[in-house]
Amino acid sequence: MAEQENVPPPVHNPLSPPSETMDLDTSADDSAKAPVSEFAETLPELPGLETVDTAAYKWFIPKYSEFTADRVLSPEFTCGGYTWNILLFPKGNRTDTLSVFLNSVDASKVDKASNWHVCVNFALSISNPEDPKIVKTNTAQHRYNPSEQDWGFNHLIKLSQLTVPTDTFSRPLIENDATVITAYMRIIKDETGVLWHNFVDYDSKKETGFVGLKNQGATCYMNSLLQSLYFTSYFRKASYEIPTENDDPSKSIPLALQRVFYNLQVSDQPVGTTELTKSFGWDTLDSFMQHDVQEFNRVLQDNLESKMKNTSADGAIKKLFVGNMKSYIKCINVDYESSRVEDYYDIQLNVKGCKNLTESFERYIEVETLEGENKYHAEGYGLQDARKGVIFRSFPPVLHLQLKRFEYDMQRDAMVKINDRHEFPPVLDLDAFLSDDADKRTPQRYILHGVLVHSGDLQGGHYCAFLKTEKDGKWFKFDDDRVIPVTEREALEENYGGENPMARPGVRPFKRFTNAYMLVYIREAEIDDILAPVTEDDIPEHLRRRLEEERVIYEQKKREREEQHLFLQVRVLNDEDIRKHEGFDLCNFDDKMFPTTPVTTIKVKKEDSLAAFKQTVAERFNIPLEQFRLWNMVGRQNKTVRPDLPLPDADVKMDVLREKHAKLTNELRLYLELPESEIVKSTNGAHFLPRDDSGSSNQVMVFIKFYDPRTQTMEYLGKLTVKSKASKIQEIVPIILERKGLPSTTNLKLYEEVKPTMIDLIKQRSTFHSAEIGDGDIICAQIDPPPFEAGVEELVTIPQYFESILNRITITFKLKGKERSAAVTVDGGEKKTDVEVILSKKNTYDQVAAKLASKIDADPAKIRFSTFASAAATKQVIKRTPTLTLQEMLSNAIYAQYNSTLYYEVLDIPVAELEHKRYIKIGYVTAPDSSGATKEYGPYNLLVEKTAKVGDLLADLKSKLVGEGLFANGTVVSNGADGLPSPDADFSSWDVFEVLNGKFGQHFTVDQPVSILVAESAIVYATEQSDDSLAEGDKVVNVFHFAKDASRGHSVPFTFVVRKDEKFAESKLRLLKRFGMVEKDLPKFKFAYVASSGLKLKFLEDDDVLSEVEFASGDYLGIDHPDRSRYTKGASYEKAIKIFN
Repeated sequence: MAEQENVPPPVHNPLSPPSETMDLDTSADDSAKAPVSEFAETLPELPGLETVDTAAYKWFIPKYSEFTADRVLSPEFTCGGYTWNILLFPKGNRTDTLSVFLNSVDASKVDKASNWHVCVNFALSISNPEDPKIVKTNTAQHRYNPSEQDWGFNHLIKLSQLTVPTDTFSRPLIENDATVITAYMRIIKDETGVLWHNFVDYDSKKETGFVGLKNQGATCYMNSLLQSLYFTSYFRKASYEIPTENDDPSKSIPLALQRVFYNLQVSDQPVGTTELTKSFGWDTLDSFMQHDVQEFNRVLQDNLESKMKNTSADGAIKKLFVGNMKSYIKCINVDYESSRVEDYYDIQLNVKGCKNLTESFERYIEVETLEGENKYHAEGYGLQDARKGVIFRSFPPVLHLQLKRFEYDMQRDAMVKINDRHEFPPVLDLDAFLSDDADKRTPQRYILHGVLVHSGDLQGGHYCAFLKTEKDGKWFKFDDDRVIPVTEREALEENYGGENPMARPGVRPFKRFTNAYMLVYIREAEIDDILAPVTEDDIPEHLRRRLEEERVIYEQKKREREEQHLFLQVRVLNDEDIRKHEGFDLCNFDDKMFPTTPVTTIKVKKEDSLAAFKQTVAERFNIPLEQFRLWNMVGRQNKTVRPDLPLPDADVKMDVLREKHAKLTNELRLYLELPESEIVKSTNGAHFLPRDDSGSSNQVMVFIKFYDPRTQTMEYLGKLTVKSKASKIQEIVPIILERKGLPSTTNLKLYEEVKPTMIDLIKQRSTFHSAEIGDGDIICAQIDPPPFEAGVEELVTIPQYFESILNRITITFKLKGKERSAAVTVDGGEKKTDVEVILSKKNTYDQVAAKLASKIDADPAKIRFSTFASAAATKQVIKRTPTLTLQEMLSNAIYAQYNSTLYYEVLDIPVAELEHKRYIKIGYVTAPDSSGATKEYGPYNLLVEKTAKVGDLLADLKSKLVGEGLFANGTVVSNGADGLPSPDADFSSWDVFEVLNGKFGQHFTVDQPVSILVAESAIVYATEQSDDSLAEGDKVVNVFHFAKDASRGHSVPFTFVVRKDEKFAESKLRLLKRFGMVEKDLPKFKFAYVASSGLKLKFLEDDDVLSEVEFASGDYLGIDHPDRSRYTKGASYEKAIKIFN
């Protein structure tokens, strides 16, 4: 049998160069219809879709070789009232394959902006003219519209296969130069208006009246639930009733949720949820981590319920979503019942083994009989036969049903997704499932309101929601930012799961991975109230006002962005800005390493004149035009920004200035020069020294700063204009002294602030010209010598001050393990977990600890630091050394070259002591008790001296067990009822061993040093050796646990006494007792002999005799069962979901 040919996908015919349509001797029998059986076989009906009209048009081509044009059109024919023809590329459409398309004649005549469309399910075939069974066919479905006028197959069959018989066909498709091309068509009714839509330029609001939610990365699970809650109108109203007027939306979950709901109600565009997730305390990483809808729903409801306390919304969640059930165990032969009544917010129902929702409910309340080895221990009556079950005492108005699509598979030892078909009805009657004593006055008849769907597998996938937004309304699919109308069949039948009913004939149906995961039903008696429309009056006035203000700002910014190319930004620096600036240069415009300087920013049109701009500056700063001068500021090669030249008096356009002075940006930076007191002697005099516009002026404008080492502050004394570059620098000293108010006899030392790493001492006898001091340069002065005795940490000189500025850094310290919490409770009060401290990069580890300790009231010796990268990255502990600097601590981050955040923790002992100690993970396994069972405690992380012995470690372990109350008044003896060691034990009978991949590693004696444990990750266990005596022929074997593969060891190994001639059927029962299990648990375990290599694996039968098996050194008795310690829901749900605010 020949291998089945891969079916090529349908493709849209790409645009081809215009070519002539040939008029050939072709015949078309418009009245000839293909036989019904042939039509139905070739193009069967699509389930759930209504056929409006059908047609089968046969195009007989008697002389195929006479087709010389690139493309040929068949005669026209009609179907559904529309005109069609077949578009043929006889030589292939730029391929070596036959290309055939179904073409809509009408589509080319319709305006492209119109909504005209026709949905067609069709098949195109080429067949032998004398034997129609020699045929090559392909099917497709398409939404014809003015933009997509033809659709079909670019690769129907290779051209080389048309004229010769093949393994598939005994005769060629083109025989005697003749062939037949047939079009089979079904015009399909577009019930929703979006059937087979490509959703290009699709407007959800326009088409449905609703908008979707933006996906932040992997928040589709959240979006589907939020839409469900939004359309539960009662819940939306209740959320609006939570007082939030004074809340911050980035920290207040109720306010952020209100804003999402309000925007869903009024917005024309998809709504963002970033603000909401920020209010949860989530970072970007959380938004890219998919979680379980049910888990998220419960966490969100719990949080909101607490926020509703003592408000008008108090109790709303319980009223809507909470039902009541009773779990019971009732004895059969005695009058005893144990029961627990509890509330529930959702019901988890089995999918596997249940055909529909009714069967799932029946399974849920199914009564289990406890008998035989599984009898119930009734207080006062001992072991009794009993019945165990659950009964519903009430159902809530809004019923959330979680379908258990994810379950643990014992055979695979893994979580799997259950894609089985599971039906749920549009109307659900639950009266039969209420307990006899329940209040049945209200019929438990529920209407399906929502279907939350998961598409994918355990490793990940996608969530969307199908919701009926009104009681008798239509169904819509909410798929992140897109909302589309759907049929009831799409919402229900297509989400039952199971096999795909739309598979083509002859193709084996495959299981669908898209199916319902959560159902929302609303009780019919309350549905009018629960789905009552939300009006403007239900929305808090402050919310409407705030969002309206934000909308106006948004629209304004949008207009600004659209008009941005017409404007430029001018940043104007004045002396007051310089006076407030701390640090290098005159200001900091954009260096993110240091605080930026707030300066006046003026938005001007590029076409505005400089004169008009100067008038704006005069009005903004309230200064007459003749009393200020503007300088252009430029970035120098040394990364400083200084005034360069005054702007010309000529009236030029602002964009011309930008082109000249800042061509590569859309921003001008200017300095606003005011007259100096030394120049302005009267209001009528000249305010500025004249300058030569050629740029060769002999004047110099410098800026003066004064440093006081006593306060360690730098003061700005203003700018100073020097009349001649030939002047000596010492000539400005009297002016500096006068401005500072110092005696004229005071000696000054002057420095030039060239750049942060270059603070040069100035020779005062030099001229400005010889010292190369020009316009915009900065001169810093200080008293010489300093007027006090300098201390070790005091910044005496100007270079020392600037060095401290260069090394200054603000560090955010986060409490390790509490990264998401704003505060923690300590001694009954709250303390912030995040602390900001200004430090120097040259501070040592101990200095950093001391400054942080003063902020958090802790012992600096006990503070330990770890590097920071992200919430998910491993935090690397920074090893303390006396000379380690903060700069080095920050560069230790393995995930980032630089970061101004560190984690801290306060230890119980000084960090320095850790140099002499280490943590060892150790657990304890009790000796078998009278029933043969053991218990495991720990493992615990114990801190011991690096020079300690194993006996010291055991003593600490014993103290830990005593401290955790695992001894009854510290008097339990060895091998007592619970198998715990005696507080007086001397450890001589203890077996101490390392566990490696579930097997025994090294065994240790109490006299060995703990340093023998090389690996920091090693796990040690201690146990008291059993006093089981060995009879003749008995032997001891090692036992370990593994999961499916002998190389996947887990849990703690142990030794087991094999009795002579004992059948394994009895041996395995003794093994089970060690775990506290009974015979009915046996199906969960398999037992095998495992050779030391791990390659030889022999599973044991009941008749085997272990004492006859030769166990060599390293051989084990293996127990195959799942590792419950790694039992998780799956890789797609990476960690438990938490809301931190």
